[in-house]
Amino acid sequence: MLTTSTIEQWKAEFTEKLNAANNEVSVEEIKQYFLGKAGIVTASYKELASLDIEGKQMIGPLLTEVKNFFESQLNEKLQIFKNQEIEASLRDDLVDYSVELPLHEGHHNLIQKELARMYDIFAKYGFSIHDGNDSATKHQNFYSVNIPPSHPATEIHDTIYLKQQDETGENLLLRTHTSSMQQELIRKLWPECRFVVPGKVYRWENMDATHDVAFWRLEGVCIRKNMSLAHFKHDLKALLSEIFETELDIRLRPWYFPFTEPSYEVDIDCRNDPKLFELSKRRGWLEVLGCGMIHPEVLKGAGVDPEQYTGYAFWFGLTRMVAIKYGIKDVRLLTNGDLRFVQSF
Repeated sequence: MLTTSTIEQWKAEFTEKLNAANNEVSVEEIKQYFLGKAGIVTASYKELASLDIEGKQMIGPLLTEVKNFFESQLNEKLQIFKNQEIEASLRDDLVDYSVELPLHEGHHNLIQKELARMYDIFAKYGFSIHDGNDSATKHQNFYSVNIPPSHPATEIHDTIYLKQQDETGENLLLRTHTSSMQQELIRKLWPECRFVVPGKVYRWENMDATHDVAFWRLEGVCIRKNMSLAHFKHDLKALLSEIFETELDIRLRPWYFPFTEPSYEVDIDCRNDPKLFELSKRRGWLEVLGCGMIHPEVLKGAGVDPEQYTGYAFWFGLTRMVAIKYGIKDVRLLTNGDLRFVQSF
């Protein structure tokens, strides 16, 4: 018959068995013995139904109390074994810091390595180095460099717009070129206008071996009196020869850009360089940058009289330039963090 002394006997038996348990399996066996479908406590609930009202009122709460007690003790015991298992696993994974391991020097990303070298080159030729914000207004990014509101580049399928707005209520955007700094820097540095602006730019692109959503770009500007295209070509040839670390021949092909007039794309002669020759698809000339004489409207917008001063601007994808120089066929390798690639340069 179910009595209080019976319940006390269960407690004593339960405590003895639980103290002797040495793994999760033995704890599970105790659980089934007392609380399983055919367990002692479970079966006692059926016996409770045969008691009178007074017996039910006395034994019922005790039965519930002992059931909850058993469950609590079982869970605590299981947690002890789980914690022991975790601690053992961690001990196996511990690193012995007393062991002397060979130290490996870190490596600069190839883009940053080349950019640092370019800083020295441009400084040598009298260019100052400037940076700017990754975000820009539509005026800074487009209108200030003579790109009209109707140009396809201003649309959301080309340009990444932000939720933040400027003082006119238009959404800010992630700059698509570092030319967004051009007018501001001309005003700030005038009349010593010989500067370059490197930095990350952003465009909606289908990522592949030659395109990325975020990539490095560099723009250079030089303005002074009596600046001619001949001066520009001389400077450009010298700069590119320094960047590629070899004497280069270049050619200027007429092109169209809204912020320069006349405008050109610049090719380097790679007929004597097997690596670059293959990159040019065996054509012998490889396009590396865009350039031109700064459009008079852009100069006016910066407060410069185009009747008195002229200037040139050039720009190139730094990521692509590095890929060309080192014969890298997939620009994604430059930013994916693969140590095997990084350590090969």
